[in-house]
Amino acid sequence: MKTQHDYLVLGAGPAGLQLGYFFEKNNRDYLILERGKTPGNFFLEYPRHRKLISINKVYTGTDHPERNLRWDWNSLISDSDDLLFKNYSKSYFPPAEMLPRYLSHFAKEYSLNIKYQTSISKVAKEDGIFILTDSDGNTYTGKRLIIATGVPHEMVPDIPGKELCDTYGTHSIDPEDYINQRVLIIGKGNSGFETADHISETAAVIHIISPESVEFAWQTHYVGNLRAVNNNFLDTYQLKSQNAVIDGEILKIEKRNGQYQVHIAYTHAKGQTAVVPYDRVIFCTGFKFDNSIYD
Repeated sequence: MKTQHDYLVLGAGPAGLQLGYFFEKNNRDYLILERGKTPGNFFLEYPRHRKLISINKVYTGTDHPERNLRWDWNSLISDSDDLLFKNYSKSYFPPAEMLPRYLSHFAKEYSLNIKYQTSISKVAKEDGIFILTDSDGNTYTGKRLIIATGVPHEMVPDIPGKELCDTYGTHSIDPEDYINQRVLIIGKGNSGFETADHISETAAVIHIISPESVEFAWQTHYVGNLRAVNNNFLDTYQLKSQNAVIDGEILKIEKRNGQYQVHIAYTHAKGQTAVVPYDRVIFCTGFKFDNSIYD
């Protein structure tokens, strides 16, 4: 396989494939490098509870293709009416496993130049040329490098005792594992509320905590804030069903006799702290960009 190209694209997710489509269409010399076995590898695992929050509005009342894309947050741009996400799922909030399937078909349809199972361990630049080295020691060079990896790694705040806890990526998604337990979820984004909603039928008590108040997408118009599809938990809080949303800072987490002891400083009660017991603590504190490979 040729390893010298005008363009190198790191990541075969939606962004990488969209670039690949236009590079292929315009006869550009490019190579997409992907760590996984399939495009959209991230979505084989996330969201953990397998429902996308990118809307898929199939019936819009219009046949105008560009206008329909306004309410189609999953399809890539192409010349084909068949390669639209609505042909893979009719659900408004689609199952997550359909996205890698759609992306795989897109990549095959346009014969995109992708090298799979290639984990890049180092990115350097010498004399204006980018040099990428994979985990097997192979190198790839390009005049231009486009990073399309997204934010693939979990971000966990540096709180004493964090190593004792689960994260969004590691916690059990079997609701029966939480029967009659007290659960603390750290983080008030979609992953935190998605997790809380999933275990609300079995957990005895669920608290969601972060220093700031919840920001709702319907108020901010930012789709990354808490979406209505994930906020059923708020009913259980406001209707006094043992659950709560807490504005507070975690000072430290200890584990004694099989139970977590969480030290909390309350945001709106200056100077007031408490030590609250829980059976499980789960960090749902978002994702971050991985810059460890850059020289």
